[in-house]
Amino acid sequence: GAAAAGAAAAGAAAGDSDEHSAAGRNSHNSTTGDAASLNSRSFLSRAAKKTGKFMPGRSRLGTLVTMESMSWNFTRGLVEGIQKTVQKASTELQAAGGVIQPSDFAEYYKESLAENQDTRRFKDYAPKVFHELRNRFGVDDQSYLRSILHHGLSEISTSQTGSKSGQKFFVTADGRYFMKTITKSESKFFRKVLPQYYEHVKNSRNTLLCRFFGLHRIQPGNLHLLVMSNIFDTDRIIHQRYDLKGSTVGRKVSEAEKEQETVILKDLDFKANLGKITLGTERKALLMAQMQADTTFLRHIGVMDYSLLVGVHHRDKQPATPDTDITQQAKAQRRDHLVRTGSLIQRTAEKSHTSAFQEDDGGWCSLAVLGESQVSGREIYFVGIIDYLQYYNKRKRAETLIKGLQYKTSEISAVKPSLYKDRFIAFIDSILQ
Repeated sequence: GAAAAGAAAAGAAAGDSDEHSAAGRNSHNSTTGDAASLNSRSFLSRAAKKTGKFMPGRSRLGTLVTMESMSWNFTRGLVEGIQKTVQKASTELQAAGGVIQPSDFAEYYKESLAENQDTRRFKDYAPKVFHELRNRFGVDDQSYLRSILHHGLSEISTSQTGSKSGQKFFVTADGRYFMKTITKSESKFFRKVLPQYYEHVKNSRNTLLCRFFGLHRIQPGNLHLLVMSNIFDTDRIIHQRYDLKGSTVGRKVSEAEKEQETVILKDLDFKANLGKITLGTERKALLMAQMQADTTFLRHIGVMDYSLLVGVHHRDKQPATPDTDITQQAKAQRRDHLVRTGSLIQRTAEKSHTSAFQEDDGGWCSLAVLGESQVSGREIYFVGIIDYLQYYNKRKRAETLIKGLQYKTSEISAVKPSLYKDRFIAFIDSILQ
């Protein structure tokens, strides 16, 4: 999660995109028609013709998956499977009155996708539950399928994400969704706690937990994959990215890593560079209340080692790279609307920006004091809790024991959930003002 989300945001589009405004989506719906008409075969053939080119949208990272790519069969099976099961779940849930039943959490759909001599088997876990989760955050079937089907998926390399897990990362062409392969044990654990996750999210619209929108398995290969939203869901450039845990051991990137455009900075880097997140008393209280609710839930399900992903957009910075032809055209057509640096005046709010923490073009603007008044500051912050499927298992207990011999418990990441939660909250509280 962290690195993939941060890396893709590093390449956010140079200007606003009609595709991502509510008005733009409605216009697109009227011309595109029902999502069922989107043919995955034609989409995949179009993608194959665009070898080596980055697609328009919020992400400029990753390499487009084509027929020559190692991940071609995997992504093809994934896309075709999602297209079939999304529509099926919607139809069946509507027939059931739109009410999620306890049995829906254990339900799964299976699809066999055959072509020539190849047969791929797709499994969609709890499809109706994830349909409701997407709906909860303003993502309808048409927009979801459009993001996944249009213009192909790009694979983000480990050198761009900084991931040490060896998992695969993909991003949709519009940059709205990430897809990450996870281990079988992580998939099993998430399915176990899914009813609790669903209830927490359903009752907490402002949750900071990264939003999960699908859980799938592809065979051959027995690869499990999570579809998640992009925490940096904005057309603005993210100038700095931080992965914060509240610990200090190993929580600083090297000088060589800092030279990389996609670097994800850590706790000690944050203290040296930014130091504080300035929100004002009222907004800090709201953020800390939600942080308490989310981490209490995480402690309850027995997880630790999660992070607060923070993206910072500096409103007074000019683009680091020149606009593409696509973004120049978009700006020319909509020159009276929000520009990436400067005014906070918004056009129609995006449906997926349902949280109070996304009200300033997907994030929260800082505050500055001018005389006796508070005014919008120079930064916009984008925040979310990521990597929260790490159960405190035997391996993590062993890590606590071994590292505890060298460092103070307060300095290491691998500690029991209750201690991790308290330290995490104390650290976040200390950097907000």
